[in-house]
Amino acid sequence: MTAAEGETAGIVTSLVRHGRCGETADAGAPKNGADTDHIPTRALAALADARPTYVAGLDGTITHANRRYRDLAPAAADPLTPIFPLNEVIARVTTEGASRGHRDTLKTGDGERFFLSDHFPVRDEAGTIVAVCGIYTEDTLDVSARREVLVARERFDDISRLVPGWLWETDADFRLTYVSPRVSEALDMHPRELLGRQLSALGHSGDEARGEGETPLRPGNRSPFRNTAFTITLADGSHRHFRLSGLPRFDQDGQFSGYRGIANDITRMTEARKVASMSQEQLATAIETISDGFALFDSAGELVLVNNRFGEYFRATPDMLAAGRPFRTVIEAAADRDLFLSRDGASEAWLALWPRTKALGEASADLETADGRWFRISGRSTETHGVVTIVSDVTEMKAREETLRAAKELAEQSSRSKSLFLANMSHELRTPLNAIIGFSEIMREQSLGPIANPRYLEYVSDIIDSSRHLLDVINDILEVSKAEAGRIELHEEDLHVDQEIRAAVRLFIKQAAAAGVEVKTEPREPGCTIRADQTKLRQILINLISNAVKFTPSGGTVTIATGLRKNGEFTVTIEDTGIGMRKEDIPTALTPFGQVENSLARRFEGTGLGLPLSQALVEAHGGRLRLDSRPGEGTRLTITLPKDRVVS
Repeated sequence: MTAAEGETAGIVTSLVRHGRCGETADAGAPKNGADTDHIPTRALAALADARPTYVAGLDGTITHANRRYRDLAPAAADPLTPIFPLNEVIARVTTEGASRGHRDTLKTGDGERFFLSDHFPVRDEAGTIVAVCGIYTEDTLDVSARREVLVARERFDDISRLVPGWLWETDADFRLTYVSPRVSEALDMHPRELLGRQLSALGHSGDEARGEGETPLRPGNRSPFRNTAFTITLADGSHRHFRLSGLPRFDQDGQFSGYRGIANDITRMTEARKVASMSQEQLATAIETISDGFALFDSAGELVLVNNRFGEYFRATPDMLAAGRPFRTVIEAAADRDLFLSRDGASEAWLALWPRTKALGEASADLETADGRWFRISGRSTETHGVVTIVSDVTEMKAREETLRAAKELAEQSSRSKSLFLANMSHELRTPLNAIIGFSEIMREQSLGPIANPRYLEYVSDIIDSSRHLLDVINDILEVSKAEAGRIELHEEDLHVDQEIRAAVRLFIKQAAAAGVEVKTEPREPGCTIRADQTKLRQILINLISNAVKFTPSGGTVTIATGLRKNGEFTVTIEDTGIGMRKEDIPTALTPFGQVENSLARRFEGTGLGLPLSQALVEAHGGRLRLDSRPGEGTRLTITLPKDRVVS
C-alpha cells in the first residue's frame, strides 16, 4: 500500500469508527454535525480532494464517497449505487486482502473513459473486514493519441519485419532487454533465449583487433556507433557475421539507460568477399607466372594491372608501370629506351592497337627489337571497355616462319623448274616419238616396198605399240603437272553420260574377254545429260575402267553404274570384284607414281598416274573422287559431280 493509500485508509477507518460510514455527503462537510474531533480537518480535506474514492459495504452499497467520485456519476444516479461494478472487487478483497490494477471503463456522452483502481479492506477495532475502500486513477488518452500509439506500434512491427537485420535493445549494462523475431532467421534462436544475456558475450567484435578501448561494446561507452563488425559462433561451430549499429538511450532525468540498434547479417557478403579475395589472389598469381607480359588498361586508357614479365620485356622502371599511367605514356617510355629497331614505327604500330582493338574487339602487331628479337603485342577489349595487352616473345616463331617461307620459295622454284623441264621434255620427247610412230607405220604398211623378212613386220608393230605407250605416259605426266599447277583447261559441252560410258567400255571388251572379266553397265538415270569436257571425262572413265579390269582376276566382274542423288548430285560408280587394297594403302594409290606392293597388282606394269590424274580431272569439274576398298573384296570408285553440272 502506498503512503497516499495508507493515509486514505486511515481516514476511512476513522469515518467508520465515528459512525460516518453511511453518509454520502462530502467527507469535508458532514451533514448531521456528528463528532469529527478525532478526524483531523487536514485529513478530511485531503480525502475530499483526492482521487475518486469510495467506501462500500460488503453488500456493494456505497457508504461513503468523496466529491471526485460523485462527479463521475450521472446527475440522476442513485448515490448508494456504485459507479463501477464491485462484486468481483469485494470478492477479491475479502479473499485475497486486496485487489490491485483493476481496469474499469466508464461510458459517457462524449465517449469512453478508462480507469485503473486499487481496492483494500476497512477493518473494525477487532480486525474484522467491515467495508471495502477503493481509489481510482484515470487512464484515459485522447482517441487520436491512442490511435497514434497503435499506428506507431504497427509501424514498428512492420519495420522490424522488413528491415534486413534484427533489432535489439539493451540496458545500461549491455544486457539484452528486447530482440526482434527476425533474429530466429539469423541465429536459429528464439528471442527469449537471448533476453538477459550481454550483447558482447554473444560473440566478438572485429574491431577488437584495434584495442579493447576502441570497442563500442565496452562498459561505460555512451557514444553512438555504426557498422561495427561482430561475429557470432553458433552451436554447430559455424560463424555468422554482422554489422552492428547502435544509439544510446537516456531516461527523462538524462541518465543513460542502454542502447538500441540493429544487426545486419553480412555472412554471405563476407564469405563472397573471401572467395573473391582468394580468386583475385589466384588470378594475380596466374598472371604473374605466365610466360607472356600482361597489362590491363581501363576504359580511360590508364594502367590498372601489370605483371613483372611485362616490365622485363621493356626494361621498365617501377615508375613507368605505376597504376594510373596512361597507355600512351607507357608506350612512349618503352620506345624512348631505344628498345625497338624503329622507334617511331614501333610507337605508331603500338598506338594504333588501341583504336583497332576498340573497333574490332582484338588486334595485334609485331615489333622487332634492336637486338633482333620479335615481340607480338596483342590487344583484346574487355566488357568494361578496357584493353588487355599481351606481349609475347615470338622470336623463335618468326625464325620458323622465315624457314618455312624460304622452303616455300624453294618449293615454288622447284615447281617452276619442274614445269619448265616438263614443257621442254614434252617438246623434246613427243616430237621424235611422233616421228618414230610415223615412220614405223609407213614401214608396217610397206608403202615404199615390201619387207622380205616377216619378223621385221612384227618388230615394227612392237615399236609402234611401245612408242604410243610412251607417248601416253608423257601425256599423263604433263596432265598431272598441269593439275598440280592448277592450269587444267576445260572445254565444256553437253554430254550424254551413257554414250560416253559405252564408248569407254568398248575399248576394253577384248582385254576383258581375254582376262575372263565381265564388264556390265547399269544406268539408273538413262538419258541423263551433263555439262563437262568430253576428252577429260573419257580420260577419267578409261583410267578407272582400265584399273578395274587390270586388277580383277578371271571370273570377276566390273560394274559401271550411274545415279542421281536427292540433293541433285550426279554419280558414276565403277565397282570391281578384284584384289582390293588395305585402307592405309589408299592414300598411296592416290599419289602420283604411287604403287601398292602386291604380287597380283604387279602382273601389269603401270606408272601409277591413272588414279591421281583421274582425281585431279574430277576435281577440275568441281566434283570429288572417293575410293573404298578391302583386300580380297574388290574396290569401289565413286565419281560425284555437283548438281549445277546436271543439264537434264
